[in-house]
Amino acid sequence: MKRYDILLFDADNTLFDFNRCEYEAFRETARAGEFAFSEPLYERYSRINDGLWKRLERGEIALNFLKLERFRLLLLSMGEPEEDGTTERAAYLRDVYMDSLAEQAILIPGAEELCRTLAPEYELYIVTNGISKIQRNRFAKSGLAPYFRGMFVSEEVGVQKPERGYFDAVFDALGHPEKSRVLMIGDSLTSDADGAIGYGLDFCRFNPKGLPDEGRDITYTVAKLSDLADILRGKTS
Repeated sequence: MKRYDILLFDADNTLFDFNRCEYEAFRETARAGEFAFSEPLYERYSRINDGLWKRLERGEIALNFLKLERFRLLLLSMGEPEEDGTTERAAYLRDVYMDSLAEQAILIPGAEELCRTLAPEYELYIVTNGISKIQRNRFAKSGLAPYFRGMFVSEEVGVQKPERGYFDAVFDALGHPEKSRVLMIGDSLTSDADGAIGYGLDFCRFNPKGLPDEGRDITYTVAKLSDLADILRGKTS
């Protein structure tokens, strides 16, 4: 069993239950925007949003474009005509959503216990794509802050996972440790697994649904966060 001393944790859907956080923020946005919330509408928003984030990861669009465009496309999908006021209304929804999401700090079960257990033995860092205001506020509210040495948000770094430049920035800040000392933990195949493996890091996939790895060379897989502690202690592989 390799001995790691630096652990890089993705945030959303690894430590934070982002699906629940997003759901609650969207409900508040619908209320503020005075349109009826429904499960199908939320699912439509999620598809629009996920598609834009994939484009962002591929470098096709900018983050500021994504923040507004997801709500502009949602309004158009709801049958609102494209006119001068559409962008203005989308900007209002964008701001409400971002403010609400920044207040959502719902954790995956076992996340705080795991971080509390690992912090005395390992250096813990957050490595996350996203919007700085949202990610930092949620992190501060979550109760996880005492366990982490630092946080790297893509909006501040200037590049996204899985780009090599993102990991270069992280390793620059950490003083260029040997890659064999570093384990990354995340849920996403595209941003987390591809980024870590492409950079030469071992990767642990948090995969509670047992989804396929699609050919990636995943080092470890855990279905529960508590399983990570067992892996690090050499109790399983």
